[in-house]
Amino acid sequence: MRQANTGTKLLLVTAMSSGLLLVGCGGDDGKDGADGKSADVTAQLAVTTSGFSIPEDAILVAPEATDGDDITEALSVALFDLPDDALVVLPKGRFVVTESIVVNSASGLTLTGYGINETALDFSASNGDDAFRFQGGNGISVRDFGVYEAPKNGIKATNVNGIHMTFTATVWEGDLEASNGAYGLYPLKSQNVLLENNYAFGSADAGIYVGQSENIVVRNNTAKQNVAGIEIENSTMADVYNNIAVGNSGGILVFDLPGLDKAYGGNVRVFNNQAYSNNAENVGAGVVGMVPPGTGALVLATSDVEIYNNRITDNATTAVAITSYLLVDDDLASYPANYGATMGNGWSPTLKNVYLHNNTIARNGANPQGALLQPVIDGYSSNLNSKGAPQTFPAFLYDGIGELLSNAGELAGFNALVGIDAQADGVNYDPYGVGDQVCANSNINGNPAPDYDAVNTGLVYPDDPTDVTLVDGAGNPLPHLLIDQMVNNTYLNCVQPRLAPAVVNFRNNIYGCSGDDLAEAACAL
Repeated sequence: MRQANTGTKLLLVTAMSSGLLLVGCGGDDGKDGADGKSADVTAQLAVTTSGFSIPEDAILVAPEATDGDDITEALSVALFDLPDDALVVLPKGRFVVTESIVVNSASGLTLTGYGINETALDFSASNGDDAFRFQGGNGISVRDFGVYEAPKNGIKATNVNGIHMTFTATVWEGDLEASNGAYGLYPLKSQNVLLENNYAFGSADAGIYVGQSENIVVRNNTAKQNVAGIEIENSTMADVYNNIAVGNSGGILVFDLPGLDKAYGGNVRVFNNQAYSNNAENVGAGVVGMVPPGTGALVLATSDVEIYNNRITDNATTAVAITSYLLVDDDLASYPANYGATMGNGWSPTLKNVYLHNNTIARNGANPQGALLQPVIDGYSSNLNSKGAPQTFPAFLYDGIGELLSNAGELAGFNALVGIDAQADGVNYDPYGVGDQVCANSNINGNPAPDYDAVNTGLVYPDDPTDVTLVDGAGNPLPHLLIDQMVNNTYLNCVQPRLAPAVVNFRNNIYGCSGDDLAEAACAL
């Protein structure tokens, strides 16, 4: 339903700048006519706090609503049977929504409020699960409003080609609880994903999550007090940069999990982020519930990952953990039966080609904990490191178990499970060879004296089977943590080729380090 001109009821807003939850530097925001909708300023109804222009012919949702009103029906009507390139405007204030808002196959839709703090939608009484769900469609922009207390997920998009979320907030107020919703911003099985200038707080799974998707840019966001701050899962061609991850259980996660339609991801770059004080209790479920509290960044079973020029500080367990799925499920004999189908599509429990360089690391590892790393922590506690370095839990931690088993011939049968197409794509995890390594070099020790020597690199299992000196009664290797200095280290001292930048094509504009951020300092690193 297209509303009549309501200029007399909505004051003309000019360059409102009050109280953004976060300020980002990137992208097209702050420019008149962002996202390709160049409004004629003579026909301008309002400007959001981010500088996005709202034209007078926009579709207005409940423009006369006042704080506390239920706008569910008006919102559902406005988003039903939309014309292409519609611009739908939520009212200014805080309002109640009592059911999921589902949008099917929209094309060129822009859904905007008046600002990340100016428009707030409260779903605490909703009978649905997701607050917003966009199913199918293309060129969808969601911006300038906050979603509060969604029963399950905040803003979800599935099977969308071109999804842009900017200056949005997903919030579960109060403490981080298992009863909070799972995901905040949640693009899934989508292409050309652009998430920027958003704020995610209180998710019991991931605040900002992109899963089973391709061509992704996640930049200039803040993720605070979630289980996982930012997570890239089973996704390819992703750039994660200029973000802040603070107060989560784990700051930035890159996962490949079994059993998903998109079997594996890769070419994920994580750079120029700040990941600090991610020490919240983990209240999550499933694999994310195993993320050790106090982890700055975690790579789990994903190959072709580059982590560089980040500042990772004050995380109680470790700055960066690089782990195989064998820490989640160590029953190697069960893999053909349990994961054979997904391995046939290219997934592997092990990983390769992970490169850590030029990160600044300080004050991590003071209180290591967490189920996923418990064998590692036990090895650390056993005081059996072979280098004689200071006994501080490593800032960089590589489990090495997949590499050890591969080099020992224990994974010889895994190749038969990896599909022909996957092998053609270079997903051949066994055996490890030259260039298939986990490397860490040129990282910066940010600890001041006298704690400078306490920034270490740790390898839990040696890559050479002849180095295995500790075994259990069945002859299986036991973790015992080889510790080396992070600077001038020997265990992980190698170099990997740099990964290609991700490219997002949204409404025929190119975003990311090969597009609108070409001159951005982070993209030159």
